[in-house]
Amino acid sequence: MYNDITWEYKGYNCLIEFDVEEDNVKAFHFVYPPEGDTLFLKISPYDTSKETVNKIIDDFIANGLDKNKIVG
Repeated sequence: MYNDITWEYKGYNCLIEFDVEEDNVKAFHFVYPPEGDTLFLKISPYDTSKETVNKIIDDFIANGLDKNKIVG
């Protein structure tokens, strides 16, 4: 029912991975930039929108990587 979502946006590979439990579903957001480091984004685990990730990538491109928006 909940399939992980993958897509490419402006050269960044993106993944929304779902953790499905009996009474709860959470989404984890990953971005794989062309430079190689995996980024785990600090986005609500209940946001399943690709547009949210795309907006953060747009911000990366416009303003540089903001370490406060990532966990690792």
